[in-house]
Amino acid sequence: MMKASDYIVSFLIEQNIPYVFGYIGGMVTHLVDSLYRLDQIEMVNAIQEQGAGFAADGYARVTGKVGVAITTSGPGATNLITPIADCFFDSIPAVFITGNVNTFEYRKYPNIRQTGFQETDIVSIVKPITKYAVMVDKIENLRYEFEKAFYLAQQGRKGPVLIDLPMNIQRSEFDFNNAKSFIAEKSENNTDIKIDNALDILKSANFPIILVGHGVRLSKATSYLRDFLQKQKIPVVESLLGLDSVPSNYEYNLGLIGTYGNRYSNIALTMSDVILVLGSRLDIRQIGADVSVFNNKTIIQVDIDEHELACDNLNKITINLSISDFFEKIKYKALNLNIKKWQDKVSELKRLYPSTKNIDGSVNIQNKIVNDLGEFLKSDDVICADVGQNQLWTAQSSVIKENTRFLTSGGLGSMGFALPSAIGAAISGKRAVVISGDGGFQMNIQELEVINRRKLPVKIVIMNNHGLGMVRQFQEAYFEGRNPSTIEDYSAPDFKQVALAYKIKAYNKKPEDLTSDFWSEFFADDSAGLVNVLLEQRTQIVPKVLYGHTIDDMHPFLTQEELDKVKRIK
Repeated sequence: MMKASDYIVSFLIEQNIPYVFGYIGGMVTHLVDSLYRLDQIEMVNAIQEQGAGFAADGYARVTGKVGVAITTSGPGATNLITPIADCFFDSIPAVFITGNVNTFEYRKYPNIRQTGFQETDIVSIVKPITKYAVMVDKIENLRYEFEKAFYLAQQGRKGPVLIDLPMNIQRSEFDFNNAKSFIAEKSENNTDIKIDNALDILKSANFPIILVGHGVRLSKATSYLRDFLQKQKIPVVESLLGLDSVPSNYEYNLGLIGTYGNRYSNIALTMSDVILVLGSRLDIRQIGADVSVFNNKTIIQVDIDEHELACDNLNKITINLSISDFFEKIKYKALNLNIKKWQDKVSELKRLYPSTKNIDGSVNIQNKIVNDLGEFLKSDDVICADVGQNQLWTAQSSVIKENTRFLTSGGLGSMGFALPSAIGAAISGKRAVVISGDGGFQMNIQELEVINRRKLPVKIVIMNNHGLGMVRQFQEAYFEGRNPSTIEDYSAPDFKQVALAYKIKAYNKKPEDLTSDFWSEFFADDSAGLVNVLLEQRTQIVPKVLYGHTIDDMHPFLTQEELDKVKRIK
């Protein structure tokens, strides 16, 4: 016989989970006490439940393990909804454990709202944004549900699950060794003929390109991809969440594509004749609303999620496999490509339109700041970008070294992601570098206390343009420059003083103050630090695809003559 909360903790230890992230409340006190009494596992206490959820999210992204977060019932559970959705849309393996009232307190009549204090049907709330959500209302099902949850979080297309635990279940005694266990069903997928066909098409391509998505990292296929690129020398572009799969020093790495991609990346993608898409879903942010430039291309899309393969009308060969399995099947197949002219062209495009300069030759200050940071980061630093203009400047211009990780909220686009996800990254043993905006940073600013309390190696750079720049830029394009809520009736504190109140060293700096000597000193050690970079208010993300334009036709616009000229291959 064993107490249920003790069994849960021992199960987590068996799953090689050394940390869980959470916030205590009345309905999880048994579970927290069980965690406290065992040395092999530790609970990392956040300041708010959303912070705990994002920390678990960040920890899972960096380690490849399942992220685990626990909270109490009611508001504790509902505060997890945003991190759960973030894990769902970005396919992050995570298990969220919520406490709930005793089963005998739970509402017994369907038309009443609540019986127990803080009673909430969190399972029904999160079902659309989880792979699986269940309340364990019978102790004999506990082992089965935990085994099932951890399996589902990691298998196929990864994602979050939620287990809701009534208080009386947590404190019950039971013989778990003889309890019902979960047994997964096995499935097979024969795709060899499709792969051979796809490789034949790739061999005959004159202008092949590879689009790398998050699926490469999720399937632990980065080493496969890098070996493949070194042998084949095929140009490559990345989605937002695929950026850290290919180092910046790969000579034919063109970086970010899409609405806010690099100009040279988008032009190269539209010039290609065959696109090998690895673990990316070809959404509108990647290929634009006007997809006419892709009508004359052959797209080979490899994805573990069969539903993603069937959700557009592009000319595609679809291969339903994980990226690691795909590379296993092709590793002994030779392509013998002859693409020297194509390689020279993409190198020329990178020289013509660097992300740190505007098309008029002037310096793109924000991108240059991000790019300059690369010189001072360690190879295995974790860059945690928030959401807003700062996210895209970072994605366009970051230097990705051999072991650099790039974390950001992709599908959900949740402001407030960067700081708590950096806590998860730092708890895993890495140094985290937060790049945030003044808006996003305020959303989880309270988690600075965790960084100070635990002396975590987190460096913070706030790109402070004194407004909500991403939406403000949209307002200026479509609403005659009216700025309600982005500049008007918006403000931010002195972040230097806030950081100092949390006993974190901090600086206010203008762009011209960010010298090599300053960055060298700032990044010289692993102590926590914050730089509040004071930018002009009317900052822009450039280039950008405006609605109705193809992705190679970016604002500020090139003349049609220049665009046609740079697309010629001699």
